[in-house]
Amino acid sequence: MMPTERLPYPISIMYRRPPHRARAFPGLLRDATANMLTVQSRISIREPREVCGKIIADEGYLALWFIFKGKWFDIGKFYDRSNNWLGYYCDIVKPLTRLLYGKRTPIITDLFLDLWIFPDRDYYVLDEEEFDEAARGRIISRRLAEKAESELQRLIKLVKRNKFPPNHINSIEPVYSLTIGRQR
Repeated sequence: MMPTERLPYPISIMYRRPPHRARAFPGLLRDATANMLTVQSRISIREPREVCGKIIADEGYLALWFIFKGKWFDIGKFYDRSNNWLGYYCDIVKPLTRLLYGKRTPIITDLFLDLWIFPDRDYYVLDEEEFDEAARGRIISRRLAEKAESELQRLIKLVKRNKFPPNHINSIEPVYSLTIGRQR
């Protein structure tokens, strides 16, 4: 379903990390195509998230989320409170067959593994312990766990070859004048 309203407009990103229920995160739908949504939002988290001693996510940081139809990942392009670009946060997720239901996304199911990519192309795999626990505890099926691992490895190979994230995402920047809600 393509948006019928003039962009941007408020939507909810429906996000679920098993075994928990889905939660709604507000954002502004900036762009929508048949295969990708671009949503701008503020990050709202309890504790700052660090990678290699650098804070990559904190309360009030800005995120541009790229949500894809039929892909095993989403991409967040993160900015600090001074609007400095920090890098890309890639969630490994179950692919969506549809992008919008009115003013919300379908439920995006997180498969625990994440990939952080710094601007200099250094990358780090995140949440491996949580993934291992989820796979061992059968919170996600063996098939999904294997697919999540293979997708993560595929993305790492693309990062190493300078082919990920896709070039069109590199050029999309936030619009700081937009009033936006809080995001995961």
